[in-house]
Amino acid sequence: MREWRTAGNAVLFPEQEQLNKYADAFYGLAKLFQDMPCQKEKLGDDGLQEIFEETRELVCRRCGREARCWGNDYFASCRMLYEMAKETEQDGISEELVQEMYEQCGHAGEIAEALTQSCMRARRELLWNNRVLELRTAVGEQIFQTAELMRRTAASFEEITGERQDVWRKLRRNLNYLKVRIESLRIFRCAGGRTEIFMTLRAAQNVCVSARTIAEILTECCSEQMCPARDCQAAVQRECASFHFVPDTKYQLLCGISSITKAGEVVSGDNFSFLQKENGQVVMSLTDGMGSGIEAFRESEKVIELLEQFLEAGFPQETAVRMINSCMLLQDRSQVFSTIDLCMVDLHHATCDMIKSGAAATFLKRGEEIEIIRADTFPTGVLWQSDYESHHRKLEPGDAVIMMTDGVIEAVPEPGREETMKSLILKAAHPNAREFARRLMEKVYLMQRMVAGDDMTVLVGEIWSKQETVDF
Repeated sequence: MREWRTAGNAVLFPEQEQLNKYADAFYGLAKLFQDMPCQKEKLGDDGLQEIFEETRELVCRRCGREARCWGNDYFASCRMLYEMAKETEQDGISEELVQEMYEQCGHAGEIAEALTQSCMRARRELLWNNRVLELRTAVGEQIFQTAELMRRTAASFEEITGERQDVWRKLRRNLNYLKVRIESLRIFRCAGGRTEIFMTLRAAQNVCVSARTIAEILTECCSEQMCPARDCQAAVQRECASFHFVPDTKYQLLCGISSITKAGEVVSGDNFSFLQKENGQVVMSLTDGMGSGIEAFRESEKVIELLEQFLEAGFPQETAVRMINSCMLLQDRSQVFSTIDLCMVDLHHATCDMIKSGAAATFLKRGEEIEIIRADTFPTGVLWQSDYESHHRKLEPGDAVIMMTDGVIEAVPEPGREETMKSLILKAAHPNAREFARRLMEKVYLMQRMVAGDDMTVLVGEIWSKQETVDF
């Protein structure tokens, strides 16, 4: 066991102290970004004053009445320019206003033209500055979320003292009986108070103990159902090796995918991913690159890869979407945009959280009832501020989440596409998620006379209790 220290009344591992220092540094850096100027929706007084001075330089310097207009009549001249500037923010300077201004200034037409050009330039600068500020805000949020992850990781260390000492003595005794020695042990607390354990183990010569057997012993000691993590080695042998054990989930998610490429194209512009996280969550993600072909494929693939990286690192879904949106903004404005459709299913509590950014409707099947979950949002990278909607739902065993790209829903004839899709889903329903997805795609494909007018992808996720036996 490694050393730990005390700080006040708190007991801290060396790793905790270092992570907390890192977190404090990142919190301070994030605050610098938060303290930067806010975005502006319109030009301020300073901006208008600069525009007036530019207009004066371009037009009034050549006029013999400049001294009078910008001397005794200074406020009247500013009022005239202000009225013109106000109209440029709407539909442009009206001819009526220009004619009215001719009574005060013989160069009203030239002033109107120069003022319009200056206002357009100032607005472009305002939009660009807002974009930079938006990106700074996104970076600041990324830094803040990184600090939050460090803080949560530091807090997840658990000191093995007090009443838990007897539990771990029992663990050592049981493992010694199997001729397995614990070289090191580290315990974490997951979200919801669940235990996560990292162990370095080695067995005596000619002894081999499966990781499943170790998990059964841990279950007895922790009073919590444990299982080997996905990346855990299969067995303890003579050489020292690291083992990772996590709480077993109450539910399982069966996933299925069916995809058809647009007629005439080599690759689909759609991309998808199923990500199984160690904390008992499964993330189904679907992206649709605008258009079709290789460019749409590359864009949607890039988004999927970023999503997996951010979510695997532990960032919340909302933060991941905002981060990706800021990354897309940094690209060339001629880029191909991509939608994001996320569904994170918690297999401990049978809940799901959905985030949709420009994505087609999702259908939630509960027995014979189907709920349609829509979102009127733009794809990532279109707006400076990320545009998405989030939805939370409680699931029951046998419920199915059906995600699809717009090519699928648009393949159904009008009117009443969504109602027709609900009927197709009920007809295609099957306890095997892969068969469910295949059947649904087949019915939609037949409606298009087997000629896909766009890339089509269907993702199906069905949740079942592990105690249930599903006959496929």
